[in-house]
Amino acid sequence: MKIGVLTFHAAHNYGAVLQAYGTQEYLKSLGHEVEIIDYRPEYIVSPYKLIDSTRVFYKNPIKTAKRLLGEIMTFRRLAIRYSRFNNFISKKLRLSKSVSSTIPPSYDAYIFGSDQIWNPKITNGFDKVFFGDFAAKEGSKKIAYAASMEAIELSDQQKEFFANALKNFDSIGVREFQLQNLLQPLSAKPITTVLDPTLLLESNEWGKIAVKPKIKQKYVLVYQVRVNEATLKIANDVAKQIGGVVIQLAANVDWKIKKYKYQSASVEEFLGWIKYADCVVTTSFHGTVFASIFNRPFYTISLHDGADSRSGSLLQNLGLSDRLISIDTSPVFKEIDYYEANIKLESVRKESYKFLLDSLK
Repeated sequence: MKIGVLTFHAAHNYGAVLQAYGTQEYLKSLGHEVEIIDYRPEYIVSPYKLIDSTRVFYKNPIKTAKRLLGEIMTFRRLAIRYSRFNNFISKKLRLSKSVSSTIPPSYDAYIFGSDQIWNPKITNGFDKVFFGDFAAKEGSKKIAYAASMEAIELSDQQKEFFANALKNFDSIGVREFQLQNLLQPLSAKPITTVLDPTLLLESNEWGKIAVKPKIKQKYVLVYQVRVNEATLKIANDVAKQIGGVVIQLAANVDWKIKKYKYQSASVEEFLGWIKYADCVVTTSFHGTVFASIFNRPFYTISLHDGADSRSGSLLQNLGLSDRLISIDTSPVFKEIDYYEANIKLESVRKESYKFLLDSLK
């Protein structure tokens, strides 16, 4: 079967490219011909452009001067990061020809997701492409897999949109329990909660592309997408307890250069830093995911900003909800016995495998 995947594969974000890779590799393991449909809307690529005048020029000349100076100071690190992400996307993902909003009708099945493809804050309103609103050849299937969004409530207008848009799908799988509960009343089809695609692959598969960091000390890895200084304080407390140093992996480039802060790590290095960490402290869903996959001790920090549902849903599945801690907590470090968690992961993994297998029949 020829399968096209529509997702945020071109975002220079570790979680985005790794979930695309996870989907691709799992479907390939089933014997399918898989392509990531190279649909790159401006709202996805614009934040990651190497040079973008809209990031620099403002009406206020002082603000423009400061921003221009910042761009000059960060350019080298930004260029390295840009090159490393593009290298992963071009070499590790099997891409179709570049497409606009006209999606080719040549696939036997379309997979929509994962990632927050249904988040209107990211897509500048709902992007109909990610809701399957395009012509496809007769008999082809449209499958939402681990589609996500941050919303915990919808306006009446949004409810009406979803009630119509969900009719485009033959099967619907979402990533969070909250989203399932939100959307199920709007669809006659069953909506299933499934795993993020990164969790479809076992740790040995991810280990094949992970690059081991060149550090001999114990370390606590900090990875934040939603940055909060208190997260770093928690990491420093844990590092003192285990006799290690704090390593920071940045989700983007800024002008501050700090020891043990890496702003241009490759995707493969990102995996390696987590795989070999003595502890992971993160506010990121995919930071939580890969700490779990590699069976590393971790703490996921809840910022109480409404964006913790993805991590909370996963940890509930794994029986590790106690590792989701409040930002004002001072944890006493302890290891994680992964025996039960791995059994639960394998169980929910099988359910997600079944969802895809049944959807593709």
